Amino acid sequence: MTMKSLALPLLAAALAAQAQEAPRDPTAWPEALRSAVAASSPASGVQPEREGIRHVVFTNGRAYVVQRGRRYGVGELLDGARIERISEQAVWLREAGQLRREPLYGGVEKRPPALPPAVKKSKEKQP
Repeated sequence: MTMKSLALPLLAAALAAQAQEAPRDPTAWPEALRSAVAASSPASGVQPEREGIRHVVFTNGRAYVVQRGRRYGVGELLDGARIERISEQAVWLREAGQLRREPLYGGVEKRPPALPPAVKKSKEKQP
């Protein structure tokens, strides 16, 4: 038998096996990832009661929180809490008499840059 006569039936068998499999959606998560996410999510399927604040805009010197396509300014109610203050890093909300800080970037804080180490002067004479 020649090489061509052996390759043709193998190719036909491979194509037939591939045609029987359902095409995979390239945008779908792999099964292992889907099962891991399902295992880590709450069993009841209840979503968190409040979305985190993600967007703040500054317009004409005023700051606004943008939530669900609407702007909220200082003094307005956002999910039952009154907005007390808005900055680049966080939003302060007052709810039931308690003031709480909602950071925009969890775990990231803006700090002034560290000062460079002091340069020691050499005791050698300069020429």
